[in-house]
Amino acid sequence: MKLPSYSIGNGEQWRYHGIYQDQWRHDQKVKEAVKANLADMVSDEHITIADGRRVINVPLPELKEFRISFDWHHVETVGQTDDNATGSHGEHKNSMGTGKEGGTENGADVEDTAVTLEEAADIVFERLALPDLDPLKRSLGDGRELQPESWDKVGLKSRWVRRETLREAMKRHVKEHQERLDIQPTDVRYWRYEALPAAEGGAVVLAMMDTSGSMGTFEKYLAKSFFFWTVEFLRRNYPHVELVFLAHDVRAREVDEETFFHRGSSGGTVSSSVYRLGLDILEQRYPAEQFNSYAFHFTDGGNLTSDNALAVEIGMELARRTNLFGYGEIHDTDRNPSPLFQSFQERQGIGAILLRRKEDVFRALEYYFGKDGEKKNAHTLQA
Repeated sequence: MKLPSYSIGNGEQWRYHGIYQDQWRHDQKVKEAVKANLADMVSDEHITIADGRRVINVPLPELKEFRISFDWHHVETVGQTDDNATGSHGEHKNSMGTGKEGGTENGADVEDTAVTLEEAADIVFERLALPDLDPLKRSLGDGRELQPESWDKVGLKSRWVRRETLREAMKRHVKEHQERLDIQPTDVRYWRYEALPAAEGGAVVLAMMDTSGSMGTFEKYLAKSFFFWTVEFLRRNYPHVELVFLAHDVRAREVDEETFFHRGSSGGTVSSSVYRLGLDILEQRYPAEQFNSYAFHFTDGGNLTSDNALAVEIGMELARRTNLFGYGEIHDTDRNPSPLFQSFQERQGIGAILLRRKEDVFRALEYYFGKDGEKKNAHTLQA
């Protein structure tokens, strides 16, 4: 629909966009607010609310209504006052106080705006991607596509099978003892297409989480937050990627998604058990020639001392088997990283990160899945 134009002043054109322009401005402000608060938003503890709508609150400056500007091109016009008193739009400028003395001017109007998880995810995920994804590795997807599987005596001319047609003509030539080889209509064969499962880029992600008794509330929250956003990212951007959830204390087990995110903490910690289980699952169910594979392990680093050497050995084997092996260690204090972290940090092929704050969840997502910048062998997210 063409919007009407109106002439104002010395012939300048002004278009009235109405509520559509208001809505566009609001959407732009929301998008800017989400981008400015990504780190806090990703670590928001109130992602869900009671009525089942998944929403996130972000601070959004109050939007002002449109008004006519009498100095659109910043030229002197009738009614314009000194800029020191008013702005070019006729607004009184705020006198922001300096120092610690209380001011007398009103503050900026800021309110929390509810943004659905899906809307926020669109902004978060636009800068993420699975690293080193080999598109030549294929697996069967959910879609269907027509593929030539056999031939028939009837069909479209565009589906003519030359090799099989010639073979039929030669068989008839020998059988009838003809001197000259010719092709009869009964010799012609055509491809017959059938709907078969569509081939998709194959990928599997192993989500491995420490559920031992040493994982406190803070450690569990950061680990689950990272995996929550990882799962959302993969399902939105890579619908055919398979997810395998592994939980471990002194022993590792494969669990369903519900159990993975709601399992309590108990027992000791033997990290080599989950690395061994991950390797076994990849070897048995996800051939290297067919699947891109990724593994992420989040823990507080409190591994059994006698298991460290074995955990490093099997962890390195898992790193060689996967496109990316990420090791995340979570501490809410300034204590030094564990011997397991230090061992992984010194070796090539493992992305070792240290998380100390809630905001580090978003930084971890960017580190592992970020499209921009080169990945380092090891990286520490400092408080």
